[in-house]
Amino acid sequence: MNTPPDTIIILAPVAPFRGGIARHSSSLARALARTPGINLIVESFERLYPRLLYPGLDDRDRNQAALKDLTIRYDLDTLNPLSWRRAVTRISAHRPKLVVIPAWTFFVSPGLAAIARALRRRGIPVVQIVHNIVDHEGVWWKRWLCERQLQAADIYITHGEALADQLRTIAAERPVLICSHPAYADYPPPSTRLRREFSLELLCFGLVRPYKGVDLAIEALGSLRDKDVRLTVAGEVWGDIGEWRSLAADHGVADRVEFIPRYVSDQEAADLFDRADAVLAPYRSMSGSGVAALSAHYRRPVIASDLPGFAEIVVPGRNGWLFPAGNSAALADLIASEVTRERAAALSATMPVSADETGWDEFAAALLNCRRGAEICQ
Repeated sequence: MNTPPDTIIILAPVAPFRGGIARHSSSLARALARTPGINLIVESFERLYPRLLYPGLDDRDRNQAALKDLTIRYDLDTLNPLSWRRAVTRISAHRPKLVVIPAWTFFVSPGLAAIARALRRRGIPVVQIVHNIVDHEGVWWKRWLCERQLQAADIYITHGEALADQLRTIAAERPVLICSHPAYADYPPPSTRLRREFSLELLCFGLVRPYKGVDLAIEALGSLRDKDVRLTVAGEVWGDIGEWRSLAADHGVADRVEFIPRYVSDQEAADLFDRADAVLAPYRSMSGSGVAALSAHYRRPVIASDLPGFAEIVVPGRNGWLFPAGNSAALADLIASEVTRERAAALSATMPVSADETGWDEFAAALLNCRRGAEICQ
């Protein structure tokens, strides 16, 4: 007699939604779907962010198709509690062994918290993959909303010890599993080699928000005696791009800071990482970094602030450099004294290759292994 497969449900944004959480959830969904003995179902969003509250141009990649060969329902609406109730009814009917929900921003927390609480009341274990405890630059009420969601879980998974320590203060009696962030292997290889026009090419990649410290990078560039360094800032700007251009002009580096202030396709990202000698991550705060995982895929060393989340994954002399967070002068000194194309290339040559999605299969296996711990918590 054949044993029926275990149903696992992911409740998260997935492709064609864009951004780090959708990319992460999509990669995990593919890994779970190819795991023997697992019947994967994805509950995703019809509306994630309302237009009035979303600072970007669009939260979907219109050129990206939905995940193929997966059972996905796009019905959730962060502003419609009726859609939350429908999701609880559908999920409960499947009698899943586990429901996996990401935690990343206050805005979706009310809906995800309500769904998670309802499922747990029905005896369905909930695992939350925690990307953020609270929004960057958050205020007390945002933290409160985020914590409401976090309290509605049986077990947590994070990608770093620092975030796990924060979680233990919120739900000390519940287990926290730490798994390293797998490299993104689904990005394409470079299609056209962009021309390197400076002796050192640095890249800041992803959404441009104040906490990511792009201003520190620009200030550091202005302090360098060696003027043959270019900084490319690629990603949608949440705010006024004119302010960033003015900052570059004020520091005398307008000709050495290239802004690509829009959503960057996967192929263009591949070309930008290929041109870069190193990836610059001067964050003021962070709990996890998909950019670091993408840098690992393209074997590019990372210059990062020494926040706990980066200090866990960036090893000086192995895959990058660290500098004191918030200190643009220290960043400038580091670049001037230690970062060259030759040294970056030497690090790249020794970084491990992540050409497939093996890391995501291992992450999926760890998540499934934690199911027993979630069931014990019921």
